[in-house]
Amino acid sequence: MKTAVLVIGGGATGAGILWDLTLRGIDALLVEQRELAYGTTGRCHGLLHSGGRYVVRDRSVARECYRENQILRRVAAAAVEETGGFFVHLEGDAPVYAERWAEAATSAGIPFREIDLSEAHRLEPLLSRNVRRVFLVPDASIDPFDLVMINAQGAIRRGAKVLTGVRVEKLLVEGRRVRGAVLKDIETGEIYSVNAEVVVNAAGPWAGQVAATAGSHLQLAYGKGTLLVYSQRLCDHVINRLRPPGDGDILVPAKTVSLLGTTDLPALTPDNPEPTGDEIKALLDRGEELIPGLAGRRVLRSFAGVRPIYDPGEGAGRGASRGFAVVDHEEADGIHGFCSVVGGKLTTYRLMAEQAADLVAAKLGVSERCRTKDTCLPALTTLAPVPPDSIEGKSAPLVCECELLDKETFLQAVRRLARLTPEALLRGARLAHGPCQGTTCIYRGALLLYREKLLSYAGCREFMRRAFRARQRRGEALQGDQARQLELARGIYLQNLQLGGGDDEL
Repeated sequence: MKTAVLVIGGGATGAGILWDLTLRGIDALLVEQRELAYGTTGRCHGLLHSGGRYVVRDRSVARECYRENQILRRVAAAAVEETGGFFVHLEGDAPVYAERWAEAATSAGIPFREIDLSEAHRLEPLLSRNVRRVFLVPDASIDPFDLVMINAQGAIRRGAKVLTGVRVEKLLVEGRRVRGAVLKDIETGEIYSVNAEVVVNAAGPWAGQVAATAGSHLQLAYGKGTLLVYSQRLCDHVINRLRPPGDGDILVPAKTVSLLGTTDLPALTPDNPEPTGDEIKALLDRGEELIPGLAGRRVLRSFAGVRPIYDPGEGAGRGASRGFAVVDHEEADGIHGFCSVVGGKLTTYRLMAEQAADLVAAKLGVSERCRTKDTCLPALTTLAPVPPDSIEGKSAPLVCECELLDKETFLQAVRRLARLTPEALLRGARLAHGPCQGTTCIYRGALLLYREKLLSYAGCREFMRRAFRARQRRGEALQGDQARQLELARGIYLQNLQLGGGDDEL
């Protein structure tokens, strides 16, 4: 297999690079070891930053965030919800920080407006009565799964290729030049090679491991962040605590749910980050200060992701820069035909992709300039919710009531997948993302796939096992009523659907 450019990593940055390259007329192939948005991209708040969170500590990153915020609202509107954001200063928080923040935001050119407390409570009734000041900023909510999908789909429509479930075993190196990569299909075990003129390493927290196979060292630090997903949409604006960034100080509305986060702890590896009971308790305690009663509301699941921090000696943690770097390994290590994109944030993914694609184009002798600032990404219209007036009609049978996911939308999401796996479908169709957490919709989805002859009987049972196991893993650290709810769903699948085995598989 041959391609001009091989892009490694199916997160927002990798998909953004693929989109950018195809707009320049460059042949490209993207490979992802699991499903699209599996890594850091799919394990974040889904917050489109205004820059307000970083403006005191890192003004250049704050400016980047605001500029990209404005661009993405326009070109990625299919994945963005215009929520707006609050920065709230609570009683007991240092008053001097609010003043420093306002001065820094003014200096950085980030628009904000202080609003009356009565207006703030009218807009967000659950907000704490201990609020002393509230500033309105242009934050927004962005769906990371939709964002990756529209970038990938846009690129595919222009001739690019995407392979999922394919892991890079090693880079192919001849002398001091990278010529491609050896790939392994995770499902079949097949090993084969792809030859490329340029290889772009956008593997997120795994970027260091990929670079090492070419004899290059990327200095990365890993920061683990845990988040909680609530069963309700508890706010209509992004709510940020106006103090130095800390645990549990952001609540983000995301379609039918809300996300509270995040923690920031050093991690040794990027693999299999798991929330702990202590992290969840810390989030609940801090969240309670923003929204009284939050600790008693139903948590659907907890999950953790790993931030890849580009670390020229800094280490991870709150003080580490959220900036990014595009590393030309020809300059850094004398290795030709190879570059890496490291660090950054979801909000700045397009800018990261632009700079990486500029470097690739220069290496290939392509003069076409970046067009992603002005070219709108294609909308995934099939992901729109079912109109309320059709919910009870025969024309729109629902697979999932929680997410208003109808049969045709579900099947459209299936057809978009390069490879049908439970994990990819849960992300791509938002199956099992609502309050029932798959208790009623996983088996409906599996049955529909069986009826459409997309799964065999055995495949149908395996689909249900894997899909529910994926949901269950996100809730293992929950306690009390939250844990009992999870066990009830687990019991239904073990007992009623007879999916258990001698070792209690689920």
